[in-house]
Amino acid sequence: MTLPMPVQPNKPVHQSDTAQRMIAEEIDINYSGAMSRYVYAVGYINAKFPSLNLEKELYQNSLMDKHGTPLPMLKNINDDIALQRLNRNTQLYQTLFKGLNVSTNRYIARSMEWVFDNRYNEQLYTLVISTEALLTQCISALGRAQNNEVGQVVIVGEILAQGDLLVHTIVPVSALPFSDVIHSESHNNAQFKSLVTEITSLDTFSGDTDATRALNYALYNNSAIYQNSYHLCYQSRSDGPNPNGYQLVKVDVNINHSGDRLVADVIFAYQGINTGAMQFWRSRIDVTGQYPFTVEVWQQYLPNNLD
Repeated sequence: MTLPMPVQPNKPVHQSDTAQRMIAEEIDINYSGAMSRYVYAVGYINAKFPSLNLEKELYQNSLMDKHGTPLPMLKNINDDIALQRLNRNTQLYQTLFKGLNVSTNRYIARSMEWVFDNRYNEQLYTLVISTEALLTQCISALGRAQNNEVGQVVIVGEILAQGDLLVHTIVPVSALPFSDVIHSESHNNAQFKSLVTEITSLDTFSGDTDATRALNYALYNNSAIYQNSYHLCYQSRSDGPNPNGYQLVKVDVNINHSGDRLVADVIFAYQGINTGAMQFWRSRIDVTGQYPFTVEVWQQYLPNNLD
């Protein structure tokens, strides 16, 4: 089954000029796999006011607290229309961090509607936060720079009957192996940074199928994907068959049973710019339980059926 590319309105324009040896502008994703009750999703934690009176409570508290800072964004919110507009403001999380990070406003934080968005501010889930420790992590996650990849988090949880996500674990992306990737070459190498940006743009999926759980896990826990993709796309031998390198053209996720385990092959397909020859590489992820884990980091792969 073919899964269309996620909508990417803020994706930078990709220059696919052969001389620049850039990877393909669009990466097709084909996958097979059933829905899962578990979720492994990547994005940003945000919060919304469920009612006007709660918004007023936070605003009034910010004015009355002698040691606090008034929250001007919350001023003049006097009806439900203004509240809806406020809840859609992509800068609201910055104001909420200032207000909810105050210990005396903890009761307000408990009453907020916590949501999980992808990198394009598209809501994926309404969150059910069951512990004070997770609530603290949610508040801390608001204290980030806008659309800063370092501010992203991974949420591991379970889908409830009404479709909300019961959160079990929140892990900052900065604590995962991906952090080593973005702090290695990306800040000094524009080509590497562009490649990382394009590949990680695949994380917009909600991570509620075995295939997208595996894909999201691989993107943030397997640095070999980026290192080897960079080698193929930009460091080909000048005397080899593809001196201009390869382009990443497709990502497949195949789900297989291995005994009593459920294993996903996340397959990256690269096409030679000069010859059109294909190379396939895979990362194998076990998705049997709630927490995926790596079975094989990175190895060359020969698909059974070549189109």
